[in-house]
Amino acid sequence: MRALDLATVVAILAAVLAAPFMLIGWSNSLARRKEERPFPVKSTLAFAIPVVVGLLAGWTSESIAHSEVLQFLQSVSDQCVVSINGKAVQNRDEILNTLKGVENLQAHHSSPTRMIYVNISDQPRHLLLWVARDSSDPHEYWVFAPSPSTLALRAALKKDIGHVITSVFDQY
Repeated sequence: MRALDLATVVAILAAVLAAPFMLIGWSNSLARRKEERPFPVKSTLAFAIPVVVGLLAGWTSESIAHSEVLQFLQSVSDQCVVSINGKAVQNRDEILNTLKGVENLQAHHSSPTRMIYVNISDQPRHLLLWVARDSSDPHEYWVFAPSPSTLALRAALKKDIGHVITSVFDQY
Protein backbone atom coordinates (compact mmCIF):
# COMPACT_ATOMS: atom_id res chain seq x y z
CA MET A 1 0.00 0.00 0.00
CA ARG A 2 2.97 2.30 0.57
CA ALA A 3 3.88 1.93 -3.09
CA LEU A 4 0.35 2.94 -4.13
CA ASP A 5 0.46 5.99 -1.84
CA LEU A 6 3.86 6.94 -3.22
CA ALA A 7 2.56 6.48 -6.78
CA THR A 8 -0.40 8.73 -5.96
CA VAL A 9 1.79 11.53 -4.59
CA VAL A 10 4.31 11.28 -7.44
CA ALA A 11 1.51 11.26 -10.03
CA ILE A 12 -0.06 14.36 -8.48
CA LEU A 13 3.30 16.15 -8.59
CA ALA A 14 3.91 15.03 -12.19
CA ALA A 15 0.48 16.28 -13.25
CA VAL A 16 1.11 19.64 -11.56
CA LEU A 17 4.45 19.95 -13.34
CA ALA A 18 2.97 18.94 -16.71
CA ALA A 19 -0.05 21.26 -16.49
CA PRO A 20 1.76 24.45 -17.64
CA PHE A 21 3.24 22.62 -20.65
CA MET A 22 -0.19 21.31 -21.59
CA LEU A 23 -1.69 24.80 -21.30
CA ILE A 24 1.07 26.27 -23.47
CA GLY A 25 0.63 23.48 -26.03
CA TRP A 26 -3.09 24.05 -26.20
CA SER A 27 -2.79 27.84 -26.36
CA ASN A 28 -0.24 27.56 -29.19
CA SER A 29 -2.51 25.13 -31.01
CA LEU A 30 -5.59 27.32 -30.62
CA ALA A 31 -3.70 30.42 -31.76
CA ARG A 32 -3.18 28.90 -35.21
CA ARG A 33 -5.68 28.68 -38.01
CA LYS A 34 -7.97 25.68 -37.91
CA GLU A 35 -6.34 24.03 -40.95
CA GLU A 36 -2.83 24.30 -39.42
CA ARG A 37 -3.84 23.44 -35.89
CA PRO A 38 -1.90 20.41 -34.58
CA PHE A 39 -3.23 18.49 -31.62
CA PRO A 40 -0.81 18.85 -28.63
CA VAL A 41 -0.46 15.10 -28.07
CA LYS A 42 2.72 15.01 -25.98
CA SER A 43 1.78 17.71 -23.52
CA THR A 44 -1.77 16.38 -23.16
CA LEU A 45 -0.52 12.86 -22.48
CA ALA A 46 2.15 14.16 -20.09
CA PHE A 47 -0.70 15.62 -18.02
CA ALA A 48 -3.45 13.02 -18.54
CA ILE A 49 -1.40 9.89 -17.81
CA PRO A 50 -0.27 11.00 -14.32
CA VAL A 51 -3.84 12.09 -13.51
CA VAL A 52 -5.23 8.66 -14.48
CA VAL A 53 -2.41 6.80 -12.70
CA GLY A 54 -2.87 8.94 -9.58
CA LEU A 55 -6.63 8.38 -9.49
CA LEU A 56 -6.31 4.63 -10.02
CA ALA A 57 -3.56 4.30 -7.40
CA GLY A 58 -5.56 6.39 -4.91
CA TRP A 59 -8.79 4.43 -5.42
CA THR A 60 -6.95 1.12 -5.17
CA SER A 61 -5.16 2.21 -2.01
CA GLU A 62 -8.43 3.36 -0.41
CA SER A 63 -10.09 0.06 -1.30
CA ILE A 64 -7.23 -1.92 0.25
CA ALA A 65 -7.30 0.28 3.38
CA HIS A 66 -11.07 -0.23 3.69
CA SER A 67 -10.62 -4.02 3.50
CA GLU A 68 -7.75 -4.01 6.00
CA VAL A 69 -9.69 -1.88 8.51
CA LEU A 70 -12.74 -4.13 8.28
CA GLN A 71 -10.54 -7.22 8.65
CA PHE A 72 -8.92 -5.70 11.75
CA LEU A 73 -12.29 -4.79 13.25
CA GLN A 74 -13.69 -8.27 12.61
CA SER A 75 -10.72 -9.90 14.33
CA VAL A 76 -10.41 -7.83 17.53
CA SER A 77 -10.46 -9.73 20.80
CA ASP A 78 -12.57 -9.05 23.88
CA GLN A 79 -9.52 -7.49 25.52
CA CYS A 80 -9.18 -4.67 23.00
CA VAL A 81 -9.22 -1.11 24.27
CA VAL A 82 -10.91 1.72 22.38
CA SER A 83 -9.98 5.31 23.10
CA ILE A 84 -11.30 8.50 21.56
CA ASN A 85 -9.12 11.58 21.61
CA GLY A 86 -6.81 9.79 24.06
CA LYS A 87 -9.49 8.79 26.60
CA ALA A 88 -10.74 5.21 27.05
CA VAL A 89 -14.42 4.80 26.25
CA GLN A 90 -17.13 2.87 28.07
CA ASN A 91 -19.20 1.96 24.99
CA ARG A 92 -16.42 0.03 23.23
CA ASP A 93 -18.67 -2.60 21.63
CA GLU A 94 -21.08 0.00 20.27
CA ILE A 95 -18.21 1.92 18.68
CA LEU A 96 -16.68 -1.23 17.20
CA ASN A 97 -20.02 -2.35 15.75
CA THR A 98 -20.59 1.10 14.29
CA LEU A 99 -17.15 1.15 12.64
CA LYS A 100 -17.76 -2.32 11.18
CA GLY A 101 -20.63 -0.74 9.23
CA VAL A 102 -18.38 1.66 7.30
CA GLU A 103 -19.57 1.89 3.72
CA ASN A 104 -19.50 4.26 0.80
CA LEU A 105 -22.53 6.53 0.71
CA GLN A 106 -23.83 8.53 -2.19
CA ALA A 107 -22.06 11.88 -2.45
CA HIS A 108 -24.14 14.88 -1.43
CA HIS A 109 -21.70 17.80 -1.68
CA SER A 110 -20.75 18.05 1.95
CA SER A 111 -17.40 17.88 3.68
CA PRO A 112 -15.86 16.56 6.89
CA THR A 113 -15.58 18.90 9.85
CA ARG A 114 -13.97 18.43 13.28
CA MET A 115 -11.81 15.29 13.60
CA ILE A 116 -12.19 12.68 16.33
CA TYR A 117 -9.22 10.36 16.87
CA VAL A 118 -10.25 6.74 17.47
CA ASN A 119 -7.48 4.40 18.61
CA ILE A 120 -8.21 0.68 18.83
CA SER A 121 -5.55 -1.29 20.64
CA ASP A 122 -5.63 -5.08 20.59
CA GLN A 123 -2.14 -6.05 21.71
CA PRO A 124 0.18 -6.28 19.91
CA ARG A 125 -1.83 -4.63 17.11
CA HIS A 126 -3.41 -1.22 17.03
CA LEU A 127 -5.44 0.82 14.59
CA LEU A 128 -5.82 4.57 14.40
CA LEU A 129 -8.83 6.02 12.60
CA TRP A 130 -9.92 9.59 12.12
CA VAL A 131 -13.67 10.16 12.27
CA ALA A 132 -15.11 13.50 11.20
CA ARG A 133 -18.68 14.76 11.40
CA ASP A 134 -20.32 15.62 8.10
CA SER A 135 -20.95 19.30 7.45
CA SER A 136 -24.61 18.83 6.50
CA ASP A 137 -25.80 15.70 8.37
CA PRO A 138 -24.88 15.74 12.10
CA HIS A 139 -25.28 11.94 12.35
CA GLU A 140 -23.11 11.10 9.36
CA TYR A 141 -19.42 10.57 10.02
CA TRP A 142 -16.56 10.26 7.56
CA VAL A 143 -14.01 7.58 8.46
CA PHE A 144 -10.38 8.03 7.43
CA ALA A 145 -7.44 5.67 7.78
CA PRO A 146 -3.90 7.01 8.02
CA SER A 147 -1.55 6.27 5.18
CA PRO A 148 1.38 3.96 5.93
CA SER A 149 3.48 6.11 3.60
CA THR A 150 5.52 8.82 5.32
CA LEU A 151 5.43 10.94 2.17
CA ALA A 152 1.64 10.72 1.96
CA LEU A 153 1.31 11.56 5.66
CA ARG A 154 3.52 14.61 5.21
CA ALA A 155 1.26 15.68 2.37
CA ALA A 156 -1.68 15.27 4.82
CA LEU A 157 -3.33 12.67 2.61
CA LYS A 158 -5.92 10.58 4.42
CA LYS A 159 -7.75 7.61 3.00
CA ASP A 160 -11.50 8.15 2.99
CA ILE A 161 -12.57 4.56 3.61
CA GLY A 162 -16.27 5.29 3.99
CA HIS A 163 -19.03 6.78 6.08
CA VAL A 164 -21.27 5.70 8.94
CA ILE A 165 -24.59 7.11 10.04
CA THR A 166 -24.78 6.94 13.82
CA SER A 167 -25.23 8.94 16.99
CA VAL A 168 -22.43 7.07 18.81
CA PHE A 169 -19.87 9.81 18.17
CA ASP A 170 -22.19 12.74 18.96
CA GLN A 171 -20.82 13.13 22.48
CA TYR A 172 -17.22 13.51 21.33
